[in-house]
Amino acid sequence: MPTAISILVPKLSRFGRSLLLALTPGLAAAAADVPGAADPPGLDRFPRAWIIAHESQDELAPREFIVSAVEKIRRELHIERKLRIDATAVRVTYRIPAGVPLREVIAHYEKALGANALFSCRGRDCGRSNGWANQVFGQAILFGPEANQFYIAADVDGELVSTYVIERGNRRIYAHVEILQPSKAVEAVTNAELTEQLAGNGFVALAGVRPRRDGSIPDDGLAKLRSLSARLRIFERLTVYVVCHLHGPEDTALMLERSTACAEAARDALGEGIDASAGPNLIPFGAGPLLPRAGGAVARIELVLPHRQQRD
Repeated sequence: MPTAISILVPKLSRFGRSLLLALTPGLAAAAADVPGAADPPGLDRFPRAWIIAHESQDELAPREFIVSAVEKIRRELHIERKLRIDATAVRVTYRIPAGVPLREVIAHYEKALGANALFSCRGRDCGRSNGWANQVFGQAILFGPEANQFYIAADVDGELVSTYVIERGNRRIYAHVEILQPSKAVEAVTNAELTEQLAGNGFVALAGVRPRRDGSIPDDGLAKLRSLSARLRIFERLTVYVVCHLHGPEDTALMLERSTACAEAARDALGEGIDASAGPNLIPFGAGPLLPRAGGAVARIELVLPHRQQRD
């Protein structure tokens, strides 16, 4: 029997060998990493994935960390929000074994980074895949249908970590990981960006804070809100609205009620550590599903500074 197998396998056609690999993901996973490649510390690869590209830049240099969708406006790349920092960089691109569902790859990175997320998106909410692949990452192999993409950006113990996952039209899935190690505290950079947007635009969505459909806010979201308290002191005696947006199939009146409770909880967390006589006047407002935004119905908490909007 062993002799028969050794004779039959070489006679498989190219199509037959490809089919065999497709039907047995473990065989595809046997591919070796590119020479000199390694997983970035602290972030495990998806099981049986292998590295097809690896780059490590140890020198401090100006870099950008994206915390919003990527769009194209009149052929120009438009990124609403990004952090500009001096940092070292590690970039790793993985090929995922054949036959693995996209949802499992997304779940892997959500579990690893979700608790520290500054921003995440899925599908068309992420914007243009062509922009991510060619202009942000410089990896044409990451281009695919916009419905099949996922991006998450997180602050993990002082490092900025992002992952972009795409399933191409040929069903191959790739995950691209970038880790930036800044020369100064990430939290200070992130919070400064937030308050600059609030002061400049009159509103800002709070990345990393995603309320549940019932109006409750996860513990990590509450912790993020508390970490912003000190930065809001610069809006002393100004009125800042804390707006909670919720979406779901439930009755609109119920969603408004839940979002009001959500806004109140967010206001309380933001108000911790702020002297009421010296800080901003934080007013909760439950918008429920009544103020949707382009790109889809996304539960979120926003800060709105009417004073700034009226002044323009």
